[in-house]
Amino acid sequence: MSRKTIKAKLAQVRRPAWQLLMTSVREDAPAPSTETNNALTRIFELSPHLSSLTVQTTSGDIRVTRDFASGYAAELDRMLADIFRNDPAVNGIVVPATGTAPEHTATRDNPYWSPDGKTLAAIDAALASGEITPQEAIDRIKAVNTRS
Repeated sequence: MSRKTIKAKLAQVRRPAWQLLMTSVREDAPAPSTETNNALTRIFELSPHLSSLTVQTTSGDIRVTRDFASGYAAELDRMLADIFRNDPAVNGIVVPATGTAPEHTATRDNPYWSPDGKTLAAIDAALASGEITPQEAIDRIKAVNTRS
């Protein structure tokens, strides 16, 4: 089997690290069809710069975003730390600005994919050690996300 064929087959089974999250202010908003869900997923795959879409329906708008699995940010941070640990020639990795976050440079001293990575990691550590309650962690994370 050729390399091109193998690559094509792997691309078909590769799943994104996220799933669609759809929210609406109306409880009677229609549930999009499987075909629509698949098309929206593909739109987000082909347009990684998109932070959200709004689907306008006869019963009101549905906001569609990516919902990443818990631990996703921590995994990104671990990968960045691995790069800095394993490759001394790398001084920084620039994460471009998005619709919701400014450009940020991860460094050896600050190996976080997010400008707020160090703060969020400290909140996670405090929660894991029992220093703060889950509600306090939620409140602190909301405060970080509000000021960003």
